Amino acid sequence: MKKILLALLLMLSACAPQSINNTDTFQGEGFGKQGKIIVDVVIKDDKIEHIELVKHSEVPGFSGKMIQLADEIISKNSIDVDTIAGATLTSQGFIDAVKDALTQAGITQEDLMNANMQEQQQKIIEQHSDLVIVGSGGAGFVAAIQAKQLGFEKVTIIEKMAFNGGNTRMSGGEYACYNNWVQESEGIIDSKEAFIEDILISGQGRSNETLVRTLADHVLENAYWLRDEIGVQYKDEQSWYGGHRVARTLWPVGDGPAYVNTLAQKAEELGVEVIYNTKAVEIIMENGQAIGIKAVSDGNSLHFYGDSGIILATGGFSANVEMRQQYNTQWPTLDASIPTTNSPAIVGDGILMAQAAGANLIDMDAIQLYPINNPATGNYYFVDYARLIGNALLVNKDGERFVDEKETREIISRAAIEQKDAMIYEIIDDQVAKSMNLEEDYASEIARCLDQGVLIKGSLKECAEFFDIPYETLAATIEHYNEMAAQGVDTDFNRTDLIPIGDGPYLMFACIVSVHHTMGGVQIDENAHVIDTKGNIIPNLYAAGEVTGGIHGANRLGSLSIPDTVCFGRIAAATAYNEHLKK
Repeated sequence: MKKILLALLLMLSACAPQSINNTDTFQGEGFGKQGKIIVDVVIKDDKIEHIELVKHSEVPGFSGKMIQLADEIISKNSIDVDTIAGATLTSQGFIDAVKDALTQAGITQEDLMNANMQEQQQKIIEQHSDLVIVGSGGAGFVAAIQAKQLGFEKVTIIEKMAFNGGNTRMSGGEYACYNNWVQESEGIIDSKEAFIEDILISGQGRSNETLVRTLADHVLENAYWLRDEIGVQYKDEQSWYGGHRVARTLWPVGDGPAYVNTLAQKAEELGVEVIYNTKAVEIIMENGQAIGIKAVSDGNSLHFYGDSGIILATGGFSANVEMRQQYNTQWPTLDASIPTTNSPAIVGDGILMAQAAGANLIDMDAIQLYPINNPATGNYYFVDYARLIGNALLVNKDGERFVDEKETREIISRAAIEQKDAMIYEIIDDQVAKSMNLEEDYASEIARCLDQGVLIKGSLKECAEFFDIPYETLAATIEHYNEMAAQGVDTDFNRTDLIPIGDGPYLMFACIVSVHHTMGGVQIDENAHVIDTKGNIIPNLYAAGEVTGGIHGANRLGSLSIPDTVCFGRIAAATAYNEHLKK
């Protein structure tokens, strides 16, 4: 999607420095804690345009920290930046690599400062829209589509990254919904009250019941809206996620990437304007109400005015180690040693902007870990769908089960952290792998994991030897589990859907916990208004998605993030439109 406003580009070009008018790329090297760090630095007119992390050997999760540093260096056009707490040696190595590239380019810190002074003399570029949305993930695109369907003429999304989708693109795109069409075809009995009760139980008494009921009121109609009006395609099978009492999750064909692409295509068809590489830095307030967004792009200062509203859809803060540590009260640590499944862009900037504008923050300590992630990257496994939808076992380094494999991600994560080296393993039998077509559907992931040494396919003995797990214990664990499955009672962990583990060859892979979702954020009401610290609505300011708090309480159930973003993304747009009509 490349719909960037031509007039805006022309203004940006007219205001850009013209001293050198040259673009080139230089490679630099530095040394982090684990070895050499190599970066490519793109420089134009004494400005750092882009920093590409080419190679490093730092621990999983630290690439996000280096990307965070790159963002700061580019935004400041300066190498005078602080290292990141908890990753000092890695940070310094990255900064040194950028310095090395600048040295090869013949550019000094003084040259960068002079370029900054030239930019500060440029005029501020202004643009007016009916509605300005910050963030082009699931919530942002849904809000934009709804706004155009209702009748807003000019809807603008600003996105700090060069691509759309945010965390939604990295997800499976799953959508939990009671009484959906697949449930009906499979004869699954469900209800709105059961749906609400499951969310409230998972939230451990901290969910805002009004928001939960609002979600429940709209979740079914929104599922049909996605399918029939937006064009999202769903599989003809129902998924069951931990914490839900029945299988009620719709699974889109192509997972999160296809889901986001469908939203983006619909937004483009409706004429939504999306401006990329544009970072929002401040909410413009006037007489107590939000009127616009200050942003930066290519060194230029931009003011986007939303004449009928501003919608924040910027996501949570799972990739911001400092914020995680600041608010963490639930886990032993959430420092840099714990990676994240999130995009490196998810650093809480929308939350911080809203807080600066007077918004109240709630549930910030509620930070969710995901238990089944690749130790080499920190990202979750798509082949883990076998456990969620079909059947798999989780064992520790001693080859023993330690939890109900179908429990909530919070319970499994807490159990996983308690195991030796906080490392666990998932085992999938050949029957499940074939029935779910795992090796074909996720061939690229499996090939990558084989190369990384975190996954093996083989006999049970080969799997045990590969991961240095006692074979006899592992075999006994499976035998004991199968005996319980035959009796229909899990006397160890109370698992209810006891499906036997069949024959090999097996897929077995190593897993660690990662930060996955932040339940806290900006307080909203059922109409998606942002609420200030005194309990009042901040006029013209709305929010949807993971940037908000209050819906999920202490723990979000799997497959509820998409229903959340769709529900409150649509509501935010509708509220802005209805209040626009009253003006």
